[in-house]
Amino acid sequence: MSGLAKRIVNKVLPRPVATRLWSEAQFRERVARLPLGVPERHKLRGELVISLTSYPARYATLHLTLRSLLRQDTAPDRIVLWIARDDVAALPKKTREVLDRGIELRIVEDARSYKKLIFAIPAFPEAYLATADDDVFYRPDWLTDLVAGQSDNASETPVITCHRAHRLGEQGPQHLIPYHDWEWDVQDPAARVPCANLMPTGIGGILYPPGSLHPDAVRRDLFETYAPSADDLWFYWCARRAGTLYRKVGGRFDQTAWWSSQKERLYDHNQRENDLQIAALVRDFGNPLRMPASAGGKAATVDR
Repeated sequence: MSGLAKRIVNKVLPRPVATRLWSEAQFRERVARLPLGVPERHKLRGELVISLTSYPARYATLHLTLRSLLRQDTAPDRIVLWIARDDVAALPKKTREVLDRGIELRIVEDARSYKKLIFAIPAFPEAYLATADDDVFYRPDWLTDLVAGQSDNASETPVITCHRAHRLGEQGPQHLIPYHDWEWDVQDPAARVPCANLMPTGIGGILYPPGSLHPDAVRRDLFETYAPSADDLWFYWCARRAGTLYRKVGGRFDQTAWWSSQKERLYDHNQRENDLQIAALVRDFGNPLRMPASAGGKAATVDR
């Protein structure tokens, strides 16, 4: 990373982010060293779907992320890539070759990063949806850890599992502490039991059980109003409105990304923008830390 890029990161990010950057050659070298075993079948009560999206600025290395998802120790039932209609023609040959190995391409309307989940929920309503980012290397045990954090007790309230999360706090019933002051990338024991005060970050991957999000999660009129640039915030509020809790799994998530994909990511942490979106979410939907834990997404929908 250049000196200018480092200065941008230090200025823009509210906390330093330790991301290892690989070239394609380094990916090939490192992955070649990983043992490739026979993937095991999961024991979840529904279908297991890995869901992700991408766009042309990330296409040059998208095939690398897809290849890492094809090498998981736990076999998903599907891997689905959601691409905006106007972006399909630009998919490079390397990506199309990986798609031929068993990844489903589904063409949808553009909804930016929200594409990885809002179309999967109605398409696979009884499935466990594991979301991934398009510019990250996922180790072979990535999906195994997410699945292992799920309960095998059908009577328990669904819990969303994640590899990386921040802990939020409140300043009274109607105010959360500023985003900058959240506890970032928590690793303590309190994060490893179901709790309300963890917000997962998409880069680490998140596993959503069926019914774990409020029905409003897929409403474009709402998420474009309240969280147009922060899908993590929107889905966190939708989970809390449904009474769903979160649990972190695995060790510290090893953030390994591709050199050419990080031009966009340098600017994706805007503290002021996040705080404005958080304030609007608290104002109209409530304090997520004070929402009860209960199954089924039974909170009232918003009439707009």
